[in-house]
Amino acid sequence: MSASKAFIVVSAVGIVAALYHASLEGAFTTNFAAVSYAPFASFFGVPYWVFGVVWFPLVLVLGLWTSTLGTVALRKDLLILLTIGNVFTGYLWYLDLVVIRAFTALYVALYAINYVLTGLVVFQNRSSEIMRGFVYGTVTGAILGLLFGPYGVAACGIGGGIFGAIRNHVMPTESSPRTSRRSR
Repeated sequence: MSASKAFIVVSAVGIVAALYHASLEGAFTTNFAAVSYAPFASFFGVPYWVFGVVWFPLVLVLGLWTSTLGTVALRKDLLILLTIGNVFTGYLWYLDLVVIRAFTALYVALYAINYVLTGLVVFQNRSSEIMRGFVYGTVTGAILGLLFGPYGVAACGIGGGIFGAIRNHVMPTESSPRTSRRSR
């Protein structure tokens, strides 16, 4: 199975997991306002289950569209969108591990699905300088994050990946076509 098709399948799994999470939260049977004002159950008044129910279909549609229904490679641009999801996931890890001091297997599965989607985009575009910078920054950040515990690994890994991708986009290496054209 190609990474594009795997991306589509994993996105669909994310939709199922998000809908299951929403049903466990009583999303379809409770008063929306009651959930919105519950401590640690919402982000600026929006219940967390809404993000998953919106996020994974969005990612699926964009994955289908940019890969022409899974027939061509995933676009590198998906990394930007998925990194936004990873930053939000970092916040949720913080909330689970530091504030509430508990987490569930379903939450971890939802977070992992976003990481797998990001990994598929990076894997399929691994020859790109931007992706190499993302991987190097993520690994370096995660190693440095070990000093701060599990949340530090997530936060520093995400931050390092963003920094590495931006760095390699702005300042390409010597072997990059951008710099070889300048030197002529």
